[in-house]
Amino acid sequence: MQAFQEAAVLRKTAMRIIPLMFILYIVSFIDRTNVGFAALQMNHQIGLTPAMYGLGAGIFFIGMCPFEVPSNLMMVRFGARVWLTRIMIAWGLVTLATSMVTGPHSFYAMRFLLGISEAGFFPGVLFYLTFWFPREHRTRIIARFMISLPIAAAIGGPVSSFVLQAFDGVLGLPGWRWIFIVEGIPAVLMAFVTYRILLDRPSQARWLEPAERQWLQAKIDRELSEDQAHGATAVMATLLDWRTLLITFTGICFVIGFYGAGFWLPQIIKTFHVSTLQVGLLSALPNALGAIAMLLWARRCRRRGGMRLSDVVLPQLLACVAFIVAALYLSQPVIAMSAFCVAMIGLYASMPPYWTLPTMFFSGTSAAAALAFVNAVSNLGGFFGPAIIGFLTQSTGSFKLAVATLGVFVLIGALALLVLLPAFATRRIAGTSDALLMEGQSA
Repeated sequence: MQAFQEAAVLRKTAMRIIPLMFILYIVSFIDRTNVGFAALQMNHQIGLTPAMYGLGAGIFFIGMCPFEVPSNLMMVRFGARVWLTRIMIAWGLVTLATSMVTGPHSFYAMRFLLGISEAGFFPGVLFYLTFWFPREHRTRIIARFMISLPIAAAIGGPVSSFVLQAFDGVLGLPGWRWIFIVEGIPAVLMAFVTYRILLDRPSQARWLEPAERQWLQAKIDRELSEDQAHGATAVMATLLDWRTLLITFTGICFVIGFYGAGFWLPQIIKTFHVSTLQVGLLSALPNALGAIAMLLWARRCRRRGGMRLSDVVLPQLLACVAFIVAALYLSQPVIAMSAFCVAMIGLYASMPPYWTLPTMFFSGTSAAAALAFVNAVSNLGGFFGPAIIGFLTQSTGSFKLAVATLGVFVLIGALALLVLLPAFATRRIAGTSDALLMEGQSA
């Protein structure tokens, strides 16, 4: 098949696959982070201190962590159509139930259950994309999918703040309870849409011509056949491989910064003495700029002809500096907001090349396990980030030290990846790829 025909096949496939994945992740991200806006009213009403709120916001990831790898392996067995539908129904129902929390303990319980319910969704989608798009196209495809993350954050802020204010008192319920009701229903509805239209393999794609289906399925099967690791021993070897562990460590540091800022930014902005609606609009700005940065940076990586470690590290170093500037100038809203915008630009830009790393080293079942493991363990940073800000804010009476600490963690992770991964990249196990080795060593 000619190159231009291959491009046409992949373009048609992307037009069918990415929009649905895009919408699903928007719903997912809003449901896991809307607690940041509910907290503007909820914390006072159910008696949450900053430390309690930080613990509850982050405990979502404690629930998620143990179930990520089993969930991704179950998706391999049952197929994406069935398994993603199951995940969405579960997290939608738990989000609805969160509207009924009455105190710290019920808040902790619902956040923990939400983590269990959503486990496997993000790595499952990433792994699902490997069944539709060849390896050399995945950085661009992952960027298209992951653009839903900053867009979800940009949409979620204004929507949540609007619901918080406009629905307050409707049917005798405070606005924060309506946030979970209004934003939990779409997950359940989209689950049925997903079950109806999602396909598991290119061979099932009726929008492709028979020859196109055959070519794409054969290419994907060829890549998957390169993975000789199909047993539990090989999967365990993948999880214990130094590259997997190092990528995971960087992910923990990254996620501490990302979710530490994400769950607390509405409350930080509230200290600028603005209205609830303005909190939502201002919190959308860093994420909207992050969406643009993510696309531009991924395009730069692709046009340069390959991914390098510097594509991950440089944006994260930018985010580190920006967090520290934000901490130093929190009393000056314009400078602080500008710094938060730059920090999120750096974090978002690093995401597509970062999530390409596991699929560059591993494929097939090993890739599924590696993606799930990296996502599961690195998301523990989503527990530590909000908890650290809550503890330091309550201890010091200010956000300054907490925000600066986020920058330090991002710096540690970036430097570890840059310094150590080239050395460990030469340690190979069955089913790995050399695709990144030379580029990693030249970063």
